[in-house]
Parts: sequence; structure tokens; C-alpha cells
Amino acid sequence: MRFSAAGRVLARALADALFPPRCAACDVFLPPPIRRPRRPAEDETDIRRVFDGLLGEMLCAACRAAFQAVTSPLCPCCGIMFPSRRGDDHLCGRCAVSGHWFATARAVGIHEGPLRDMVHHLKYGGRVGLARPLGWLMDTFFRQVWPPGEVELVMPVPLHGRRLRRRGFNQAWLLVRHWTGFAEAPGGGHSGPLFVHNALVRRRPTRPQTGLGREERLSNLKGAFALAPGRSVDGRTVLLVDDVMTTGTTADACAQVLRAAGARRVDVLTLTRAMG
Repeated sequence: MRFSAAGRVLARALADALFPPRCAACDVFLPPPIRRPRRPAEDETDIRRVFDGLLGEMLCAACRAAFQAVTSPLCPCCGIMFPSRRGDDHLCGRCAVSGHWFATARAVGIHEGPLRDMVHHLKYGGRVGLARPLGWLMDTFFRQVWPPGEVELVMPVPLHGRRLRRRGFNQAWLLVRHWTGFAEAPGGGHSGPLFVHNALVRRRPTRPQTGLGREERLSNLKGAFALAPGRSVDGRTVLLVDDVMTTGTTADACAQVLRAAGARRVDVLTLTRAMG
């Protein structure tokens, strides 16, 4: 059954009265009306503006103002921001000494405030409707940072089957599934990268990384990832996508597997980056 424009307005007003809209981050009540997010224009480059356009109507004024984009100066390898807001990008001390299996890691925003809260609502609260606007935010950022044609394969960081069944979804996959410009098959469709869902697998369950030290994180993930049988990344540039990057240990473990399988380069994009 189709409704007229007036009918849709009335239905939305009734829904707002029965189920008052709440801030997507802090859950305070919001004044109606709340509009659905719209995909940003492809030539939009201001990530703050993209954030406001996609999520501004879903957030209270305090949470809108609390969004912090990741900006230079930062480490071009692991993506961590430097406390000083002066100077150029340069390697942080850890990356200069030990490096990573991935070439570069970037994140849209700092893992605090509204982005952190929305990640938690999505990941642990099952609010999967947040994945579309947050994924569009990542897609816009991806097209700003990586030139067309540089990335050939896009892969979400996988969950183990046990955790996937318990949670019901892989949040990394939800964040990337609405991106634009994917090729439909290798060498076909258009010039965008190929989205590969199940090429990388987590072959054993691991403890949550939260609260673990660096050595514990490394031990926890040792041998946890593998390339699925019959899959190939030989000579390709791969972009790993995840929701949060804390120390980079998970991304490193995935990148090591991909590089060992012949990937030419592995980059990482996350929605948020912990800066502690």
C-alpha cells in the first residue's frame, strides 16, 4: 500500500510521538523531525561537512560538536595523531623502529565521543541502521585519501564463526557493503576496487583485545588469520577495513597473512582510531 506525501508526514509524526527520536550517540531525546541520512556528493571533500550531512540530524548538538576528525600532523604509517598540532606528517617512534606489515593506516575520526558511542551501539547494541551512514562516511574518506585505481581489493577484517553467530553480523562488513564504485568482478564492471567478502578468515577464536598489553595482543592473534582456500591476492593492493584501530595488532596480523600470500601492498582504513 502506498501513502501520499501528507500520509507519510502524518505517519512519521505519529511514530515520533509514540517513539520519540533519540541521539544516535548519547540517547538523549531529540526534537523532531529527524530526516534520513543522504549519501554525500562525490566531490565533497570536507569530512566535517560530510559528517554533519550524514549524521547531524541523528545527533544532539553536543554530540555533533564533539566529533573530531583525524588530521595532520600524523604518522603516515599507523595513522596516530601527534599531540602537537604543528609540523608535517612523520613516522612515530614505534613505526620508525619496528614498522608494520601494512603500508599505511588511516581513520576517519578519533575513537571518542559520538563516533565511539555509535560504534558501541552498532557493535554491541545491534543498531545496524547506523552502519549505512557511518559506511558512507568511510567511503567518502576513502575516495579522498586513496587515488582512483590504487586499491584493487577491499576486505573487511573477519570475525570467527562463533562470534559471528553470537553477534549476528560482522560490523566491518556492514560498514563497507554500501560503498560505491565497486567492480563486479576482476577486470569487469568499472574501474573501482573489487569487494572480497570471505577471502580472509579467522580460523580460531581469540580473546577480545581490549585491556591486553602489546605482547598479549600478539600472542592472542598468532596464527588466527588465514587466506581462504582458492583465494589469491598475488600482486594485488589490498585495503583492510575495520571499525576501530587501537594498536594496529589485528591489522598487522591480517596484513602479514596477505603479504605472505603475495599481496603487493596492504593498507588499512578504520572508522575510528584510538589515540591513547
